[in-house]
Amino acid sequence: MESQKISDNFSDLNGNVKEYVHLRFNLMKLIITEKLASVGTYFIITVVFFILFLFVLMFLSLAFILWFREYAGPSWVGALIVAGVYMVIGFIVYLLRNKLFINPLVAQLSKIILEDDDKD
Repeated sequence: MESQKISDNFSDLNGNVKEYVHLRFNLMKLIITEKLASVGTYFIITVVFFILFLFVLMFLSLAFILWFREYAGPSWVGALIVAGVYMVIGFIVYLLRNKLFINPLVAQLSKIILEDDDKD
């Protein structure tokens, strides 16, 4: 009789452990899904703002070229000036790429992935 109770307790414990492991696995899947969604959203927003920035930059460049043609000289000279400015800016961005892009990106991704969701 006593051994029957112990075997029932072990079978209940076995069932509870299996259920606990299954629930923890589901929790991990949900947490990973949430983190991936946050990272994906961050990248999508970053890409959209980058594309908008490129369009604004393109139209400002075109406006400068047209203004330069109107008031100072031929449009090809204005285009060369714009290209030169882009080359200087590109060189500066290349030199500061870690500080401007890589470090903030790593910090933001680390913040998203390593964020503690316990609100107990």
